[in-house]
Amino acid sequence: MRSKKNWSLKQQAFFLSRLSSLLDKGYTLNEALHFLYVNESKERKEDLFNSIQQLSAGNSFRQVLTFIHFHRDVLSYLYFAEKHGDLEFALRECSAMLDRKVTNTEKFMKILRYPVFLLITVGFILTIVQAVVTPQFNQLYETMNIEASFFSIFLLVVFGLLKWTGIAVGILLTVSIVYYILFFRRKPIEVKMHIIYRIPIVRKVMSMFNSYFFAMQLSTLLKGGLSTFESLKVFQSQSFIPFFKMEGDYLIEKLKTGEKLHMMIKERGYYEPELSLVILHGQANGKLARELYTYSQLLMESVDTRLAKVMAMLQPIIFGFVGIIVLFVYLSMLLPMYKMMETI
Repeated sequence: MRSKKNWSLKQQAFFLSRLSSLLDKGYTLNEALHFLYVNESKERKEDLFNSIQQLSAGNSFRQVLTFIHFHRDVLSYLYFAEKHGDLEFALRECSAMLDRKVTNTEKFMKILRYPVFLLITVGFILTIVQAVVTPQFNQLYETMNIEASFFSIFLLVVFGLLKWTGIAVGILLTVSIVYYILFFRRKPIEVKMHIIYRIPIVRKVMSMFNSYFFAMQLSTLLKGGLSTFESLKVFQSQSFIPFFKMEGDYLIEKLKTGEKLHMMIKERGYYEPELSLVILHGQANGKLARELYTYSQLLMESVDTRLAKVMAMLQPIIFGFVGIIVLFVYLSMLLPMYKMMETI
């Protein structure tokens, strides 16, 4: 039975954290789920009861979490965990990953909440100024035969530009959403990646994510006793992330022809340049699993640091923009009055 209500990311992270902690203390998966069932809130008891029943019926834990709509990234982590066998490690990593998602989303929403409210308010005021106030002043200028000042004309031009910019952004967003729904989602994964990698900022984010996920999962598979070739077979056989299925196909075919893994990663262009160097160094000293895991953690720290910097810069920029617009609104209303007072 599928869950009738999705768990929030925060609930998923908390559940996975507690489950990994119990496994670390020596509980079996079944014992841990029974323990959590007793202490779980009423609204999620049914999901845990069904999960225990499904495990007893022979379903994998990944399949169980699929029924209760856990995040796709969690399901992909657990697919790899089924191959390398370290479920407790995978659950801990999943919990940390979801915690980061929740924390960063909450920070982002907190930063944007007040500025977005201000932007909406200013947009409303600008609409009134454009539709009501400005035409009345123009009519008054014509009636009293007063010539508008250069700055007044400049403000009118600025308001016009803001208006058309807002319309253009709205049209662009609408077209982008329609294009994504009707066309982009249906394209082959390789075509999607080529399109995504043409966008500078998105390209950097994707290459960091691809490098992190590849390094993390390959390190755990190698640590679990699989060879590099067998590990790539796992990437090839999974279906949660189509890109890495495609990469598994490509890398395996190239390995069969005798090409080196680090050179293929370097030439693909979908990863950070450092990843190929990490693979080369790890293969040279015989500790590829350790090198990849260390690199994945450093990469995630780098992502968190960059994200924090962006968030720290975002709010002052928005506040500054809103402040300038508010100043222009006041000037657009006050300057015509001063102009008329000069003529009296």
